[in-house]
Amino acid sequence: AGWLLDKVVIETGKGERYYFPCGKWLADDEDDKQISREIEAVKDDVTTYFPLITYKIEVYTGDRSGAGTDAQVSIELYGENGKSGLRILDNSQDNFERNKVDVFGIETIDIGKIQRIN
Repeated sequence: AGWLLDKVVIETGKGERYYFPCGKWLADDEDDKQISREIEAVKDDVTTYFPLITYKIEVYTGDRSGAGTDAQVSIELYGENGKSGLRILDNSQDNFERNKVDVFGIETIDIGKIQRIN
């Protein structure tokens, strides 16, 4: 079952409040089909959400015998302003087959200049 997360509010024992605005679905059958989100903390309550951008991921599988896989493949993007969180790469295509290019979109907050992937 899907869940539309508006925001999370955390209050410390010192009375400090931290807000985590989301405004996205946590569902494998809604929106971008992600079931986890990384949300940056803000000090003030907001009615708008962090702008989200979509990163285009192109995965090239090699051209050798046995090069493809049916395994679950995931990626995490690391940028100068944060990370995307671990994302499963999947779509309606038969992904990661020999000598094939697969294209995926990952929607997340702007993590800035990408520094590495995992």
